[in-house]
Amino acid sequence: MSWKAIDALDDARDATASLLLPFDAGRWARLAFIALFIGGLGGSGGAGSNSGTTVSNGGGSTDIPVDSLPGFVTPENVIAAVIALVAVGLVLGLIWSFVGSVMQFVLVDAVVTKDVRIRKPFRERFWLGVRLFAFQIGLLIAIITVIGLPVAAVYFGSVAVTPGIALLAIPLVFLAIGLLFVSAIIVQLTTDFVVPTMIAEDRDLLSSWGRVVPVFRAELSEFGLYVIVRFILGILASIAVGIAALLATVVVAIPFAIVGGAAFLALNAANVALFSTVGLVVFGALGVLFVLAAIAVSAVVQMPVVTYFRYYSLFLLGSADDSLDLVSQFRSDDDSSAPEGPTPA
Repeated sequence: MSWKAIDALDDARDATASLLLPFDAGRWARLAFIALFIGGLGGSGGAGSNSGTTVSNGGGSTDIPVDSLPGFVTPENVIAAVIALVAVGLVLGLIWSFVGSVMQFVLVDAVVTKDVRIRKPFRERFWLGVRLFAFQIGLLIAIITVIGLPVAAVYFGSVAVTPGIALLAIPLVFLAIGLLFVSAIIVQLTTDFVVPTMIAEDRDLLSSWGRVVPVFRAELSEFGLYVIVRFILGILASIAVGIAALLATVVVAIPFAIVGGAAFLALNAANVALFSTVGLVVFGALGVLFVLAAIAVSAVVQMPVVTYFRYYSLFLLGSADDSLDLVSQFRSDDDSSAPEGPTPA
């Protein structure tokens, strides 16, 4: 018995190789940029360490006294700065998630047409990305509401936290785990199968879900196997990408360490304190450049994996429903299940 979810693995491998080879720097760079928003930052490391706790003082070094710190460094200002950083982080996270939602469509266009572009498909798929982003945010809000309502009832209802009430937290934890698991599967199925359906038949998100649900039911064993295989391969790929990204980041860190060491010696020779304006600017710039380089390396490392998984879902979807096959032109000639589906405009 031939499993479509297994056959699609080989088709995805061949299609990924045909897209990435022969090597084209521009294509790889654009795909890596797309994968950066879809696959995340990977294992990016932090900036250079601030291990210097001493300053030059006529050839010797002494600890920096606390009262030498700037006057504006107070506990209140530190708390305000932390709150501001958290707020900025949340805003940037939402922006990143939104761009990633649009990039899901950009990636499908790229792997289907093999014409890897960013700006034009981003503009064309912008509102589809808005719908996907809204769906994901709505799902998150629903989960938070279900989990948060009992907690809010206890807190705002001035209910005494007795051992009996505390025991109710146990099923709440299991409920949270279950909801997160189900939501993760829903999001995965949405990006893997609903997104290409939105492109293939020019539908909105909810209509596309209604379109693929009968396909899921008709091929329940295939899509169930897909979820299992995708989960296992995802774990293995995450480990492999993490190790590769870490090794690549270490290699990238070598020139930054050399430059940073030379800068430290130069500043020390010039009697310029490490925490002076010049020192903070120099090492801050090196830190930012290193983080950007590490992110870029991680994106390149994970790009083939992101591309492969996108092809994998497209091949299975096309095998399950001819009219949703966006990759029929990439199927091997001996694939008896290859449908004659329409190609995207």
